[in-house]
Amino acid sequence: MPRLGSDMADSVTGGGLHGKDLSKADVSVNIHAFLKAQRLGRPVELSCAIGDKTVDGLPYEDIVREAREFIDSIGGFEKFAEWGLY
Repeated sequence: MPRLGSDMADSVTGGGLHGKDLSKADVSVNIHAFLKAQRLGRPVELSCAIGDKTVDGLPYEDIVREAREFIDSIGGFEKFAEWGLY
């Protein structure tokens, strides 16, 4: 199964956060998966491909919006890049 890589806790190691923003799937989809896992209390695995309009049954725009709200709630992207998902 394809996996997205990121510098976030308990995920597959891969691309870093430098120079990225929430429109990049390896950032926003991992945030969505993290938040979903927190809600469900269990690990979550998601996959998507370049050009997908939906991820996990949601429009990609909703995933980005959820990620942006999370980033804003923790003090911005710089704090997120410093600490990741914990």
